[in-house]
Amino acid sequence: DTAMATKRQNGDPLESATTAKKTKTDESEFTGTVFKSMLKDSTKALKGLETFVRFAKKLPRAEIYDAVEGYIKISVECSEIFALLEEENNSESEMMLIFQSLEMILLRTASDLSQLSMVGSNIVRKTVSTHMKLLLSSLHSENHRFVRQCLCFLSAVVSQGAEAARDVFSQIHFSKGLISLSRRRDKTGKPDVRMAYMQFVLSFLMSGDNTTIGQILEAKDFLPEILTSGLKEDRLSIKDEGEGKRIVRELVHNFLLDLCCSRKHGISFHDPSLGTAGRAGNIVLLQFLVGLKQATEDEMVAELVVSVLKASPDILTRYFKETNFSFSPRNKSTWLENITLLKKIYEAQPEVSKAFQMSEMIPLPRLLSMVLVTSLPSVCNKAFFTQGLNLPNLVVQHTTISLLAFILKRAQKNIEHCLDKTVWESSDIYSPAVMEEFVQLYREALSKILPDMVSVVSNWQSLSKEKEDAVKTIARQDDPQLILVKALLLQVMCLYQRVVPHLVSQSKFDFSKLLKGIVTESGIKQEVPPVLQYQILQLALELPASKFSWFRVQDLPDPDPEKGEKSVFYLLLKMFVSSNSNYLKTSTRMLVLKVLRDSGVFEHTWKELELWLDHLALLDPSQQETVIQFLDHVLMRVVCNPLVYTEKAASMVQEAAYLQANLSGQEGDEASIPISHIDDVLDMVDVIVEGSEGDVEEIGPSLTDEIILQTFPFSAIVPAVLEVRNKLPESVVFEYMAAVLCDVLHCQRDPLALCLTLQHYDKNLNMSHASCPPHVIAFYHYYSQWLPKQTKKTRVSPVTPSVPRRWIVPETLLLGSRNINEMAAHCGETLHGCSPALQVLLAVLGSVFKHPVVEQWFLALELSSFPPHSLNPVRLKQLCACLSNNALTDIVHLHTLNKNTDVLLHCIQRESPSAQALGVLLLENCSTHVLSFELWCLEASNLTQISSQNSSFLFLLNAYLRRATIDDPTRPKDSQYCGFHSSVLKALKKALLSELWHTVQQGEVGVATGLHVEVVSGLIRLAAVTSDLTPLMNDLPAILQKTDSNERWKLATSISEKLSDSEELCQWRKSLLSAALLWLSAVYKDQKDPQSHHEETMLTRLKSLLVSQYGHDWNTFVKSGLKYRYRDPNFLGTLTTLVEVIYGTPETPKELLPMATVHMMTTSHSLFLPTMLSTEDDPDKSLVSLLLMLVKKCPEVCNINHFLVLLGAYGASLSTTDQKILLLLQGYEKNNISLTEFQYVLWGPAAVEHHKARKSLGHSLWQKPSSEQLLSLLTADRMLNTVTHFPQQRYIIPQESRNVFYTQQGKHLSSLYDPCFLLPLFSFILRPECAVDCQKFVSSHALGVTVASLSSYDPKVRAAAYQVLGSFHQHLEGARFREKRQVLYLLDTVKNGIPKQNLRMPNVHVAYITKVAQQILRPEEHMYMVVNKFLLGTQFLDLKRVPDFFKLFYSFDLERKLEREWVLSVLEEGVRDKHCYEICEKQGIYQTLLGFASTPLCDQASQIQIVNVLRQTARVNKAAYNLTKEHGVLTWILQLIDKRFFDSKLLSSVIELLHALWFTNLGNKESKPEANSTTSERPQTSGKCLPLPIINEFLCTLLAIIRHLGGVNALQMKAFLHTLSSVLLHCGTALNAHKEAGWLTLHPQKLLCSEVLRLLQRWAALARDASLLSALQTLVNKHKVKELMEKGQGKCHSAKHAQFRMEKQTETVDGQGEKLEQASLDECKPLLRNILIHWEPKEKELSSSKPEPFTTDKPESSNLDDAAACLILKWALKTLTESPYDNSSTIAVLKWFSSIILPRTSVIDAILMDEGIRMDLLRLYHHTCDHRAQEHGSAVDTLQLFSRIMLCLLEAHSTSLNGIHQTVIRTCLLTNADDGAKRESGLKLLSLYIYELWSGARSPDLLLTHARHLCYRTGIRKPKPHVLCMCEDILSAVES
Repeated sequence: DTAMATKRQNGDPLESATTAKKTKTDESEFTGTVFKSMLKDSTKALKGLETFVRFAKKLPRAEIYDAVEGYIKISVECSEIFALLEEENNSESEMMLIFQSLEMILLRTASDLSQLSMVGSNIVRKTVSTHMKLLLSSLHSENHRFVRQCLCFLSAVVSQGAEAARDVFSQIHFSKGLISLSRRRDKTGKPDVRMAYMQFVLSFLMSGDNTTIGQILEAKDFLPEILTSGLKEDRLSIKDEGEGKRIVRELVHNFLLDLCCSRKHGISFHDPSLGTAGRAGNIVLLQFLVGLKQATEDEMVAELVVSVLKASPDILTRYFKETNFSFSPRNKSTWLENITLLKKIYEAQPEVSKAFQMSEMIPLPRLLSMVLVTSLPSVCNKAFFTQGLNLPNLVVQHTTISLLAFILKRAQKNIEHCLDKTVWESSDIYSPAVMEEFVQLYREALSKILPDMVSVVSNWQSLSKEKEDAVKTIARQDDPQLILVKALLLQVMCLYQRVVPHLVSQSKFDFSKLLKGIVTESGIKQEVPPVLQYQILQLALELPASKFSWFRVQDLPDPDPEKGEKSVFYLLLKMFVSSNSNYLKTSTRMLVLKVLRDSGVFEHTWKELELWLDHLALLDPSQQETVIQFLDHVLMRVVCNPLVYTEKAASMVQEAAYLQANLSGQEGDEASIPISHIDDVLDMVDVIVEGSEGDVEEIGPSLTDEIILQTFPFSAIVPAVLEVRNKLPESVVFEYMAAVLCDVLHCQRDPLALCLTLQHYDKNLNMSHASCPPHVIAFYHYYSQWLPKQTKKTRVSPVTPSVPRRWIVPETLLLGSRNINEMAAHCGETLHGCSPALQVLLAVLGSVFKHPVVEQWFLALELSSFPPHSLNPVRLKQLCACLSNNALTDIVHLHTLNKNTDVLLHCIQRESPSAQALGVLLLENCSTHVLSFELWCLEASNLTQISSQNSSFLFLLNAYLRRATIDDPTRPKDSQYCGFHSSVLKALKKALLSELWHTVQQGEVGVATGLHVEVVSGLIRLAAVTSDLTPLMNDLPAILQKTDSNERWKLATSISEKLSDSEELCQWRKSLLSAALLWLSAVYKDQKDPQSHHEETMLTRLKSLLVSQYGHDWNTFVKSGLKYRYRDPNFLGTLTTLVEVIYGTPETPKELLPMATVHMMTTSHSLFLPTMLSTEDDPDKSLVSLLLMLVKKCPEVCNINHFLVLLGAYGASLSTTDQKILLLLQGYEKNNISLTEFQYVLWGPAAVEHHKARKSLGHSLWQKPSSEQLLSLLTADRMLNTVTHFPQQRYIIPQESRNVFYTQQGKHLSSLYDPCFLLPLFSFILRPECAVDCQKFVSSHALGVTVASLSSYDPKVRAAAYQVLGSFHQHLEGARFREKRQVLYLLDTVKNGIPKQNLRMPNVHVAYITKVAQQILRPEEHMYMVVNKFLLGTQFLDLKRVPDFFKLFYSFDLERKLEREWVLSVLEEGVRDKHCYEICEKQGIYQTLLGFASTPLCDQASQIQIVNVLRQTARVNKAAYNLTKEHGVLTWILQLIDKRFFDSKLLSSVIELLHALWFTNLGNKESKPEANSTTSERPQTSGKCLPLPIINEFLCTLLAIIRHLGGVNALQMKAFLHTLSSVLLHCGTALNAHKEAGWLTLHPQKLLCSEVLRLLQRWAALARDASLLSALQTLVNKHKVKELMEKGQGKCHSAKHAQFRMEKQTETVDGQGEKLEQASLDECKPLLRNILIHWEPKEKELSSSKPEPFTTDKPESSNLDDAAACLILKWALKTLTESPYDNSSTIAVLKWFSSIILPRTSVIDAILMDEGIRMDLLRLYHHTCDHRAQEHGSAVDTLQLFSRIMLCLLEAHSTSLNGIHQTVIRTCLLTNADDGAKRESGLKLLSLYIYELWSGARSPDLLLTHARHLCYRTGIRKPKPHVLCMCEDILSAVES
């Protein structure tokens, strides 16, 4: 059908069919093979070329065979086409076809056939090397088409890449004939030679690299010729006209945006003054912008103007002065467009001015000018706004007002920012007070340009008048434009109040007139638009109430004579009840409350007003009018005559107070309500009403919430409404009042005053008359219940009316406060009824707990604040905590218990969590309660009562079993006691073991299995025998195999411990091993996601259960693990460990999975490739470890197919994973895997991609990667990092005596390349037969890494590096690039300087050579000429001197700073070992550096570099000692820091230098503590010490730095404290050594009080410890410590700012900064504590007989020392108790306490008065008692010292110690000469005594109970243990 349709359409059916068929045949038959055969036939060659070109123009298309791809796949060199080109006498038409064919191929290989790019490379190489002369000569032809084709072909050649572009450009010779091509254009507009020439030039810019593009730009006659030869005449018709214009516009637009807006690449300059400094600034940009006339018409031009002014706001003001746009208001579209542009410009500016972000102080007038630049257009002034508002055109008015609103909103944003105190309180530049002053200036400046309020209001009135006139003349709706204008005017009025409130206050206009026309007596007019309703309410809420005459009669146009005159407030109430919108209703309600509250009458009772309004809203609409009129009348009376009604309310309050006082038998002036306050408060009310602006606090006493509640229990409305009510006839008002007053009554804390008021006015009504309203009578019955009997004088009708239902609940509430139990019973009964009863109950409870007293006390803990009280704060907090967690009941029970057994019995019998926790605490912390528990258990009646269901007892039993495993020195250790102890355990085992095992075995739902398991485990460990274990061992393995048996595995551990010496252990371990393997297999299968904790625990257990037999369970485990946990590092790590142990031994069972199978399962897994090739950061891929282990154990598994995967996973770094992969690769090579196919050494993702291309192309088309491709894989930063931190200890062949994997402490090895991989790679690249890009080899830092390898300590690495350098030298000789000769000369210079073979080059020379090599490639820099001069002046590199050091360091060049910085950076990076140091030392470099840094010529940057060089050198042992001893670097540091201002960067470097110097000098003379070490005990003499003069020098230097620490961060503080702490520690060691040797010793400098306080202050500031800072500030101010006063901190002011900025940057850039800072601060604590306890206060004069307390105000040094000692002790104790217990730190603090604190009685008194210190002392003492040290003697010594201190404090604190005190001390506190065990027993008994007396007990009941228990249970026995003897002595002393 298609063929027939085609025939009919063409008219010649036969011919059309034949043509179509022929075309189809040609398309299908013309293939690459056909084309190749046609080219070989000379008769068909031209036809073949024509056909090829014709087809190539259509490609690529899916329906046509791709002849281009087909041809180049079978002819990679395109030799057939080039053979035609090489024939002689080719015509131009023939050559055109040849060039066109090659062009078609090149265009495809550069685009969609990029995988065949090697074909393009071959064409380029052949063309450039053979046919370039022909092409260039062809460009001179007169045939335009031929020339165009040659140029197009050349463009296609260049498009093949940067290398092709470089080769073509190098062959071009610029001549007049070539340049003239740019002028050969076709006047008819057809594609011409000029267009082809332009495309040729642009192809270089598109494809060339930076070097080539630079050469093109430098060529004088290439690109400039195009731009100067008629660029304006070129037409866009060359491309598509419309689309081309759009593209060009966008390109030009983007270019101009970058040019005019970019600070980095553009022409704009940053002016921080925003143009206010008077400088010329961006004058070019200004002139450019002024010239853009189409900014209001063209969106792109407008965007350009807006963007430029946003980037350069400094020209904003001048732009509007010089622009031709007119901004004077007029009714024309041009003006509207200009204003639109103006708004766009200012909308783009930041809402908050950037002037506030300046880092320096700016005077306020200038700051104001800067803020106005971006917030107020200069063309907007008062005349502008006045003219715009007065023009009689709505559009102009709308535009003017919207611009005014826009300016006010931006001003509001700036003002809000300035008044935000949180911003400025943390600022170091401006304070909140300064910014308030600025806001005042800002408002004054704005008021000068803004129209006054009268103009704005008159505009509103004129618009309203126009509307009324229009309504009278034409019946029409409001114009939307008019509505928007009026709404905007109202919005502007609101903004005036927020921005310039003084303009509003100056206005005399009555704003209530604005309500006219919006609100009428019937409410809101329905026709008024909602937007106006909303805006008028917002205005009323915003403006002060005094601006509205709310209670003045409104001037209505047609008042209703019947209704009388109504006030504005009446209209407001009508608006409130008639609003249909919830939002409008809410806003109106807020407005009513605001009006009344601002009147001053309801200042403290405004919440009562809400009740009156809420009840008004609940009324029926038909009843609301009456109530509104009533309220309007009443409120008008109250507001107009406030004194009358406030005095009435006050008199009733005073009467209630007197009445209460008389009823309680007190005098009037002692009444509970402060009557004297009432008159004072009324005076305040008078002042408020009269509008006084005075300070209320100056009149009378201060108003607290309590006084307000007592003085103003109800508002003045109450007497007013009651007075008016009595004059009204009965109406709805009576019911309304009763409802409201009932709620007011319910809000009273004390209802007496209100009830008296109600009774007073009810007396005027005839309550007994039948006409009395029933609501009044009912309410009287209700409130009279709170009236005393003698006050009930009103006669009431005997008929009791029905009480409204809503009064029942409040009645129950108020009356029930007398009997809360009855109320609860009543509510409980109602709860069982219908759902309303539940609501009643909830309402009651809600009302109760909303009462302020209840809420304040019962929520005190949650609210973190208590009401005023005189209770003990600690115990009060504990009590509130008990109230919150339901433990109060237990405490109530416990206070009646006297004996310890009673307490434990209580805990056993009660099931509450608090009782359980209490019992556990008792057993864990007190031996006495353990004895009581054992005695209780031995009673048969008790054990019969307990069972496994008694969870309370099990909790206690579990705690007891844990305690039973710990040795208790307070109990005898003889056989009698052990038998007694065993009997307890046997009794427990007999009573509970079988029952508990049954419970555990069944695993019942709801049973706490974990607790049962722990108890059974404890019983097994302590009491079980083999017969007890048999049933467990039989049944437990089957249970353990289940996936839910995690907790039951603890039983297996206990049984294993019990069987440790049994023959059954081996069999038991096999059972457990099988169970563990099956458990893991089942969990892997059931749980798809890893359960990390349980699985990790089981895998760890599996490693410990290794036995010889595994069998089938092992196979199941391996299979399920590899299937379900392939990416779980815990599983893979365990499998690797097990494989290493299990396989390869004679005992390996044959039924185990072979290792080849395990390897196959691992490598054939679907996740193998994703896991190996993942790019996630994994420092140690467990999968790689498993593969490495399998290959080591079974080399047969190596397969060449794995090699590519390993290369793809390899990252060439020194990370552990990459080192393992490299070992794997080497293992494959050792196992005869031929790597001939992998001679290309690609790695990582590039290896995978290259393999894909090779696989798709096949072996014939695939080409090996070039050297440039290989070198491009090297990351420049990582290479440079490898050069700087070269791993000198990395061995190319692993050493047997060394670790297989290279590690380096403190280095991120993943950021370094592995030289063991790079050197073979470089050797492969530099083979003689390969073409190498030598420039790329240098620029990629490959040469630098090779040179750095010469500094390696491994001779084989150095040999490899020398071989690479030799190969590179050969390639370099034949290379062609600009810097070739300099690089070659550098290598020759290095080569000539090496005296012997395989010499290890000093690292400082490595740094120099690598820097010079990189500098050679940057000829545009200054150092290029400098290093070349030095190289040209020498023939060899002297390895005994730092090259060119003094010439560069003492340079006289203009760029001398740059040269000095360069050579110092060589030393910074180069000095790494002793050899480098000796080179520098012999050359006198260090003496030079120290001398220069001390002169005024040395700038700060150079000082920092010099200090860094010294720090790098100080890590060398010999260097550190010589710098300290011979060069006097410590004295030099003292001179360096002796400045008023000291930069934080330099300080940081100095601290690091001192840290390196000290610890390098210290060496192994003393065990070097880590930075976070807690070793702080004063040292003993051991080993060698540094000389005391050197130690003293270090100490003086460090102490001098303390005053500059104001700007250091946490890391620097840690380094400083680490150093100072170590110096002080070693100083003590040295002093002890000198003392023992009897040498004369000059004591080193001591710490001053101000120094330790400054250290403490800096730590507190860094740690943000507000309490410590406050205590320090109080101390400093009280004792006038000048060094720490605020003015004294000026030395670190600049550093403080720098540090503040650095910390802010750290927070934003690095998310881990905060965690790192906190970790450093935690590590600072023990270091600072060690320093503080080395401080010794001055000794007091002995003349005074009685020491004065340090709390006096005299700033004497002794008082300061006492205060400082107390503060240091408090902080030290706090840090010790907050961190894990450390014996050495504790003993150090205790020794300092003993020697420094105890002799100072004034400090002791302060300590004993400080509850916090007392608690911390007790807590630390408890930790010391519980501590179990490895060195038993040291722990006993610590406890003995601590006990002595506690006893001294007890004796100082208590005067009522009885006679038993001395007996206890004499018995328990033994001397050091006594037996250690005996001493410990005595100290632990003494701790029971100290605990009780420290807590305030009068007698040591706990100690006596303990003694009685021991004597009772052991009986009479000789010889008695020393513990019993002590107990008997104590008891005998008590009895006597």
